[in-house]
Amino acid sequence: MAQLLCSGRLRKVRHDFSEFLRKASRKGHHASFYFDLDDPYSALMLPIIEELELAFKISFHVHVVEPRRSEFCPEKDARERYGILDAGYVAQAWGLDFPALIPNQKRLKTEALRLLLKQRSTTAEWLQLAKRVSDAYWHGDFSVLHKMIREDKAIDAFDVKSMLKANTDAFYKHGFFMGSSIYYRGEWYWGVDRLYLLRDRLSRYFAQEHRTRLYPDWGQVRVPCRPNDEVDMYFSFRSPYSYIAIARLYLKKSSYPLESITLKPVLPMVTRGLPVPKIKKMYILKDAARIAHFEGISFGRVWDPLGPGVDACIAIFEEASNSSKLEVAFDLMKAIWADGKDVSSSAFISNMCSKHQLSKTAIDTSIHSKSHLPAVEKNRLELTRLGLWGVPSFKKGKLVAWGQDRMPLIFERSFK
Repeated sequence: MAQLLCSGRLRKVRHDFSEFLRKASRKGHHASFYFDLDDPYSALMLPIIEELELAFKISFHVHVVEPRRSEFCPEKDARERYGILDAGYVAQAWGLDFPALIPNQKRLKTEALRLLLKQRSTTAEWLQLAKRVSDAYWHGDFSVLHKMIREDKAIDAFDVKSMLKANTDAFYKHGFFMGSSIYYRGEWYWGVDRLYLLRDRLSRYFAQEHRTRLYPDWGQVRVPCRPNDEVDMYFSFRSPYSYIAIARLYLKKSSYPLESITLKPVLPMVTRGLPVPKIKKMYILKDAARIAHFEGISFGRVWDPLGPGVDACIAIFEEASNSSKLEVAFDLMKAIWADGKDVSSSAFISNMCSKHQLSKTAIDTSIHSKSHLPAVEKNRLELTRLGLWGVPSFKKGKLVAWGQDRMPLIFERSFK
């Protein structure tokens, strides 16, 4: 089943068939955008949506939602704090304005939603209004919102909660859980970080008519670290995004300062008490697969290492010398995410020991005694102190970043 879900060939067939049906029905290109006022990435998406419409002649239907189910948003407070910080860096990369402030006025939010939830005659009209509303909201400027309400017949404040709930319930029924997302003909694209995949899909079917800002320039982002600062990378063997990050480092060694990178494994989220619902697991698997295929990284035959497999991977990794840890991590994760191998089996461990000159006796002892767990727990505590929870995550100087999407922020930009 996982191999089918992850098939790049099947994904392309679905795209081609969807395009065939669209042309046969003589319909235009239509997509949906799910806007979340409290999500800073939604604010960043507004000018990008306009550019997509212009570049690809695609029309958007906008839905204002507020997805906040706890099972989809573990460590909610940490996510909100990090999201503000990260959005500031992303805004710099995309040449956008973002104040990096946390709105804390309930009345401010209600007034903003009164304007955003009102039906507009065109998407263009809504986008123009939404940019003004979002800017005022994130800058905490109630006077601007109050003036806009006086000039515009906004919805009644008593209707905000019910309308927002109805939109959000419909969003969940549609099969997704994160705002700031685009849905286009059977596939979800979250925030600015997945625009390159949507652009790649659209470009296959018709030419881009106008130049557009669909790629970030991380070189213009200024962050609190120096070129020679050490990098700590926190990762999990059960995380497909961690595999992509490890594969980038290993397969493109010359592009990264490997001597300054320390790899620090942590246990999977589920063993740390952080829930991962089935719908989220399926999305992560398919999303990681399309990223891997786009980058030419092997992916698709998956073996879940939860439990004994994770223990074996960490024990093998810890036994490896510092100079070989990256290669060992790559071999282990490729076995899990591309080759579908049982990494807990004695035969697999023996093969790893032979290839990397490791002691199987020491590894077996570590697996049975759990002697590798204190170091892993130390890594988790470090990650928590950094205000992060997910993997892969990075620390360089005073800069912290979450996700393989932020590797350019760590490795490819200027410094303060």
